[in-house]
Amino acid sequence: MHLNVHILKKAQKSFWFVPLIFSLISLALALATFSFDWWLSQHNYPLLPKVLFANFDLSTMIISTIASSIMTMTTITFSTIMVVLTTFLSQYSPRTLQNFINDRPTQRVLAIFVSGVVYCITLLILLKDESGQELFISAAFAALVAIICLFVFVYFVHHVSNWVKVSKLIHNITIKTNNKIENSPLYRKKDKVESQRGINPLSFKDTKPCYVYSQESGYLQHIEIEGLLRRAISDDCIVRMIKTPGEYLLEGTAAMTVWSIHDDIKPEVYLNYIILGPDKEPIEDIDLGIRKLVEIALRAISPAINDPNTAKNCIEEIGIILSKLARHKLPGSYITDKEDTIRIILEQPTFVDYLYKSFYQLRHYGKQDISVTTEILRSLRMIAENNNEDVKEIIWTFKNYILEGIDYESYQNLDMQYLMQHLEELASSCDMSDWDRDEVRNSFFPQKYQTEDALGLEKKE
Repeated sequence: MHLNVHILKKAQKSFWFVPLIFSLISLALALATFSFDWWLSQHNYPLLPKVLFANFDLSTMIISTIASSIMTMTTITFSTIMVVLTTFLSQYSPRTLQNFINDRPTQRVLAIFVSGVVYCITLLILLKDESGQELFISAAFAALVAIICLFVFVYFVHHVSNWVKVSKLIHNITIKTNNKIENSPLYRKKDKVESQRGINPLSFKDTKPCYVYSQESGYLQHIEIEGLLRRAISDDCIVRMIKTPGEYLLEGTAAMTVWSIHDDIKPEVYLNYIILGPDKEPIEDIDLGIRKLVEIALRAISPAINDPNTAKNCIEEIGIILSKLARHKLPGSYITDKEDTIRIILEQPTFVDYLYKSFYQLRHYGKQDISVTTEILRSLRMIAENNNEDVKEIIWTFKNYILEGIDYESYQNLDMQYLMQHLEELASSCDMSDWDRDEVRNSFFPQKYQTEDALGLEKKE
């Protein structure tokens, strides 16, 4: 059941799902229009003005013309979508394609055009000259559909012009990633007073583990933690995931281990809580959102594009995501039930892991650009300002990693002064106003910048 739910969710995100639903609705509406047209002819066309009616030849001509026009708009829409996808692929990141494809307004625009064609063609098939009916109102309804499609086409042009803006794409990725953090049951907001209760030790230590082998090959894309937890509680067992999302499973490879005191459990049932696919990309993963922003930033600072402002925008949005993530309690490697009994064992990244994955490539490829380096420090400062003392301590320690990777030989005196100002601001945000400036300068800065005079700073008393 859980696997079917995820297959349905995956189908809903596909490009054909919404047009299919709209086409079925338009087919039903065409049948309803034809029935309404026939009912009007049997009741001497009551209530409606005669100007809305047309004879058979005029009706077929109008509907066929409208169908051709909507088909043309549909073709232009397809071409525009392909241009946007090509732009995303060449300038941003291959992983950003899904953001535009899964965009609901884009899918609905295409669905309206496709359903408009289906509606008009169905009316053409249903209209019969031999029926003895003299006037038809179907052409008026087809004209109404054409007007709706025309306004939708204007909206689509406006929508695409906004979507190709890199700032719009970056902000969209941030919103989606933050929503995943907010809505995921694993990421709970930290309480002011953390529970002091520990988790119960592992049970079934003397029980022989039961291996669950994959029945097909593919990349592990998703683990349904909630369903797996309920199943483990129901079977009174412990489940340990051997593979993590993104790893490839060959058929017959062990995917998980189950410990249980019961002999009647069916290990293959637990395979229903994992999804395998041909793509390495996970489903609804927070790492994926951060990775998209990192890749856009890396392309922006590459010599081929040379757009550091876009990179700075991405780094700022990464800071927004990490700031929100730090305010939530990250899931540990041990997931327990309400009685704090361990039920699931799996590898989970810590906040330091998220920091490292977010900035290690940007630190390397932006080490000669003072704007990229200082933007990373600003992003760290934003994370520290919005979180508690534990996070501030992590941020202050992590800043050493950033300083170690800077290419100081490419910096000038004003660059070093600018860097030092950002370090002062970061120290203030981390409540480290008494930090040892001399130690930092002696540890990371070149010899010529190890004094305050060389940096153009006033000496601290």
